Amino acid sequence: MSEPSRQSAPVAVVVFLVLIVAMSIAVYLKWQRANVDLSTVVDQSVMRVIPQAIPVPEFTLTRMDGKPFERRNLLGKWTFLYFGYTLCPDVCPTELTALAEVAELLRKEGVQSWQQVFVSVDHERDTPEQLAKFVTYFDPKIIGATGTEAELRQMAKPLGVGWEKASLPTANDAASSSYLINHTTSILLVSPDATVIGVYPTPHDPKAMVDVFLKVINSN
Repeated sequence: MSEPSRQSAPVAVVVFLVLIVAMSIAVYLKWQRANVDLSTVVDQSVMRVIPQAIPVPEFTLTRMDGKPFERRNLLGKWTFLYFGYTLCPDVCPTELTALAEVAELLRKEGVQSWQQVFVSVDHERDTPEQLAKFVTYFDPKIIGATGTEAELRQMAKPLGVGWEKASLPTANDAASSSYLINHTTSILLVSPDATVIGVYPTPHDPKAMVDVFLKVINSN
């Protein structure tokens, strides 16, 4: 290699690295500006904007129809994501009622490219048939999915979603297989690039949720 060639190689490497750093900074600043703008237009009492949006990790669950449900199924559309279980005595029916009302309002508005996903954290009792019967009672378009404990944790833990079993009391402290599940009750808003950008805390007002959602999609 000639002397000029040997000198030009390090220069090319330096230029390449500078370009990569500049592009990374530009992307970061663009995302930061988007987050700041979003937090100024959204009613934070209805939906908390996450300062550092959380990418949904790779995961594999099973839909209520037996088909795989994976991260790629979140791409290309907005997702209202909720974790619960079908035997939940009060909270889950209330939240799915709210989601069904959100769905009705969005259809009336003619909004496209969105979906609602109910992930059951009770894989021991929530069979595909049970899951399908439960979610479609509220809205025929809600997608139900579940998986093994490990599969569920892999998806949920990075998103800040948790749950734990609570055994029901029995007479004379006898052993019982009956239990409730204490779980996160917030509804997550996932962007079309499979990133959680906001959290709808309870209680949920469907009209307010839709108003916020429309502001979010109109700001993108």
